[in-house]
Amino acid sequence: MNVLIHISFFKLKSLYKISTEWKASNIIKNIASLIVFCGFAIGAYYSTRIATDYLIDTAKLGLFLLHRFLSMLLFVYFISINVGNIIVSYVTFYRSPEMYYYLTKPLSHRNLFIIKFLDNFFYSSTMFFLIALAVLLGYGSHFDMPWIFYLHTMFFMLLPFMLIAGCLAVITLLFVMRFADVLGVWKIILILVLIYLGSLFGYFSLTSPVRLVSAVMQHYPHVDQYFGYLDPAIAKYLPNYWIAESLYWMMKGESSFALSYTILLNIATIFIFIIMVVVGEKLFYPSWIASLSLHGKQSFKLPVFKIFSLLKPPVLEKQTSVLLKKEILQFLREPSQWIHFGIISILIFTFIVSVANINLKQNLPFLQTVSYMVLLLFNAFLIASIALRFVYPSVSIEGSNLWQVLTAPISRSKIYWLKFIIAITPILLISEILVIFSHRSLWEYPILIQSASIIMMGVAIAMVGLNFGAGSFFSDFREKNPIRIASSQSATVTFLVSLFYLSIIVALTFYPFMNYFQYILRGESFNKSLLLYGMTSVFALSIVLGVISIWIGFRAFKRDYI
Repeated sequence: MNVLIHISFFKLKSLYKISTEWKASNIIKNIASLIVFCGFAIGAYYSTRIATDYLIDTAKLGLFLLHRFLSMLLFVYFISINVGNIIVSYVTFYRSPEMYYYLTKPLSHRNLFIIKFLDNFFYSSTMFFLIALAVLLGYGSHFDMPWIFYLHTMFFMLLPFMLIAGCLAVITLLFVMRFADVLGVWKIILILVLIYLGSLFGYFSLTSPVRLVSAVMQHYPHVDQYFGYLDPAIAKYLPNYWIAESLYWMMKGESSFALSYTILLNIATIFIFIIMVVVGEKLFYPSWIASLSLHGKQSFKLPVFKIFSLLKPPVLEKQTSVLLKKEILQFLREPSQWIHFGIISILIFTFIVSVANINLKQNLPFLQTVSYMVLLLFNAFLIASIALRFVYPSVSIEGSNLWQVLTAPISRSKIYWLKFIIAITPILLISEILVIFSHRSLWEYPILIQSASIIMMGVAIAMVGLNFGAGSFFSDFREKNPIRIASSQSATVTFLVSLFYLSIIVALTFYPFMNYFQYILRGESFNKSLLLYGMTSVFALSIVLGVISIWIGFRAFKRDYI
């Protein structure tokens, strides 16, 4: 165990040394990280504070509804951490060259598993932890909470909450990899996706926010009562419910009730961590051996590889055809890429089918605007996530072999722009498909569809441009795995810039959409120019962000790499 701890410390020291090299890209990356993290923290703080002030003081929702909404957000937060840890843990345990080295040494498999889990957990969850801290500060400031509240909540509630998500992710991954060779990778992936989607659908069906608001508002103005009888029984066994309950009773001044839920959460964390260690001791090494047989299979005999064979006559101009086939084969030959892409595709398809059957119409303009903006923002967030995972690493995954491409008699600009076109085309298509299906219940309002189409087109251009440009500028050819690249410090900064951009979109369009819904629902005057200015501002901002990012990335792509 001591040897492994020293190795982990040495890795951290080496990583710090690499990140502080006196190179222009590293200096800019570190300065940009500081600026973006601080800016995002300040923005998250004020956004949360303003939202809490509005919901409590203006909308008069009451503490019960506020904390039930918080519970729903924590559930999505839990699923995000869980899925993220599965993907990153797969790379850490089964695709990392380090694991090949460590397993040849006289080291305990259990100790190696625990150290790599902790290394992986803090690597993949740091950004979530920082986001949670900024949001918590905004939430707590409304209630004038003391500093001890933040320490208690972060380290005895949110950290255990995230640890439960990470442990369950690794337990799931161990079983998947142990039996993947028997059942088949795609069958297991499909089962997992159906389980996650079924969990989301089932949870929000049982805890419908619209139904909950309607039930509580029947008691208006006595909305500060405790309406625990409205909670479904199964929700009371979930960690997100325990945190929401603990915070609710803290705000009500019932510290004993709050403490009981905190103790329950920590006991559950210890219990699940022990289960993970036991399962890891039994399955980690056998699952790693099983993964070798999966990697050794001749997946390149699949028909898709024959279609894009370099030996086939080119359909397009020769250089373009060769580069296009290279990009496709390079993507397909990395299992973590196409497995991740398969999961994302199934999620998008299921989301489209689910959203198409949802009635988005509400009776109150504010609730109508909020529900519509949440849907639109989720679509944009999905595009931002896809761009981060697949577009950002597109230059770095070339690795040291990039010099072979760059020394060929071909223009660098041709390579760069072909990569960009390959990235922007499917994402533009996905963004417009999301608009069509997510507006199924609002087709009678063409202004909404046109506006959403313009917004999502701008989001696609901005997100692809930002991630492609940043991925080129902060390219790292020493890291071969695309998931690791998409989870790096510079990628995190890029994602935070994306979130800041999405928050600006909300600020520019919320009032114009609310004005339109007031016109639909109450017959109030509608200012079309207000909506037009909002759409124009969003699209112009998107073009500027995309073009500047692409230009910076192109300048970086022209430098010498090797």
